[in-house]
Amino acid sequence: MRYLIAFYLFVLALMIIRRIIRQAINGEVELFSTRNLFMAGFIVFQMSSAILGLGFFIFGDIQPENFQTTPLIYAFMVSVFLWLFYWAYRREWSVLERIRRPGSGWDGDAGGWLMLGIVMLGLGAFLKMALLSIPLINIVASQMGGGVLAAAAGCAGWAWAKNFRNPSVAAISLVILAAASSLILYQAFGRRPVLGVLMAFGWGLYWGAWRALPATQLVRRLAIWGFAGMFLLIAYTASRSAAAQYEKRGIVEMLRAVVDIRPADFSEGIAAVFSGQNAGGLSMWSIETYGSAYPYDPFHQVKYLASIPIPRAVWPGKPDPLGKLIVDHGYIRLKGSGNKYNVGPGIIGHAAHDFPWLALPLYAVGLGFLIRCIDEKTKWSVHLPVVLIPLGAALGQIMALPRGESALFLFESVMAIGGAWIFIRLGGRIVALFGGLVQTPPEEPFDPLLGPEDPLDEIDQAHLTA
Repeated sequence: MRYLIAFYLFVLALMIIRRIIRQAINGEVELFSTRNLFMAGFIVFQMSSAILGLGFFIFGDIQPENFQTTPLIYAFMVSVFLWLFYWAYRREWSVLERIRRPGSGWDGDAGGWLMLGIVMLGLGAFLKMALLSIPLINIVASQMGGGVLAAAAGCAGWAWAKNFRNPSVAAISLVILAAASSLILYQAFGRRPVLGVLMAFGWGLYWGAWRALPATQLVRRLAIWGFAGMFLLIAYTASRSAAAQYEKRGIVEMLRAVVDIRPADFSEGIAAVFSGQNAGGLSMWSIETYGSAYPYDPFHQVKYLASIPIPRAVWPGKPDPLGKLIVDHGYIRLKGSGNKYNVGPGIIGHAAHDFPWLALPLYAVGLGFLIRCIDEKTKWSVHLPVVLIPLGAALGQIMALPRGESALFLFESVMAIGGAWIFIRLGGRIVALFGGLVQTPPEEPFDPLLGPEDPLDEIDQAHLTA
C-alpha cells in the first residue's frame, strides 16, 4: 500500500506542476505568484517528503507505525485539502471587489527606487536592532523589520529590472541585497528570512520587467537565478550543520560557520532542502497519534495564532506550538527538549492534531482565501510598485506554511507584509523630499509594461468600475 500511495502522491505532484505551467502560459495565474510558491512548498514539505518516506523509507526522527491504513488516510487528507484550497482560491469572494479599487503611490526612475531601498535598509535595521530590547513590542518590531528588509531587496530588484544592463544599477542593487540578507540574520539564523529576502529581490525583478519577456528568455533567466539562489540556500543550510549553535550569534560567527562547511555538511544541506524535513512523515505520525494516544486539541493553531504576540511571562499558560509538543509526545529528545529543538508537523499534521473533521476544511479554505487576496491585490497593482513590493515581503514564510508551524508562519507573514506596507510609505515620503520619487494620483489599474491605454489582459473589465 505504501508504494501505491507514494506513486499516487508523485502523480498528484506532477499534476500540480502541470497546472501551474498551463495557467502561467494561458495568463490565468502568474508564474511568480504567492499561490504557486505555496504549492511549491506543499509539494516539497507534504508530498516529496512523504514520497521519500513511503517509497524509500527515508524518514527523520519519527515515522508512522502502520504503513497500510495511515498512508491511505494521509493521501485522502492531502487530496481533500488541495481540492478545498483550489476551490477557495478560485471562488469570487465579495471582498475581492474592494481589493480591485484604484490606488495611488510613488514612482520614479531606478535611482529613486535604489534610494528607497537604502532608506528601507535603515528602517529595517532600526526595527530589528534598536527595538529588540523593548518588552511587548520587540516581537512585532522584529517581524515587521524582516518584512521591511525584504521590501528593501524588492526595491533593488525593481530598479535593476528596469535597467538590467546598467552595471552601476546592478552593483548597487546587489549591495542592497547583500546588506538586507546580512541584517535579517541579526539574532537569528533561520532559512526562511534569508529565503524571503532572496525571493523578494526576485519578486521585484519579475514584476518589474521579467514577466513580459519571451517565454524562452524568461525560463533561461529564472533557471540561472533559481539555481544560484538554490545553491546559496543549500550552502546556508549546510553552514547550520557546520556549527551546532547559531541562534543569536553575531554576523562574524555566522560567516565563520559558512567558511567551515565540510563536504558532508553540504550533502546534509542538499538532503535538508529537498527532503521536506520529514514533514510528511510527521503528519502521518500525527494522524496515528492524536485522537488515540493523545486527545485532539480543536483549532489549536487558531488559539496559538492569537497567543503569539503575548509574551509567555504575561500568559504562562499560553498554547505551545505543535512542533514543540511532538518532540515530547514522540520522545524525540536526542537533539534537546522542545524548548531547544522543534519539528515541522506539516499543515496536514496540524489538521490531524486540531480535530481533522473541522480543522482540515477550515485551514484549506482559509489559506486559499488569504492567498487569493494577496494574488488579486498583486494583479491589480502592477502599476503601483509601492503596493506590489510589500506583497512580496513574506514569500519565505508563505512557502513554509505547508511545513508548519503554520500559525507562526502566518503571523510572521502578516507582520512582514504589514511592516513593509507601512514603512515603504514612510520611506517613499523621505525619498520624495529629495526628488527621488513622485506621488502618483489614483488611477485605474493598467499594465505599465503595455501602457496606460492597454487594460490588464486577464482581468474582467466589468470589475474596473466596481
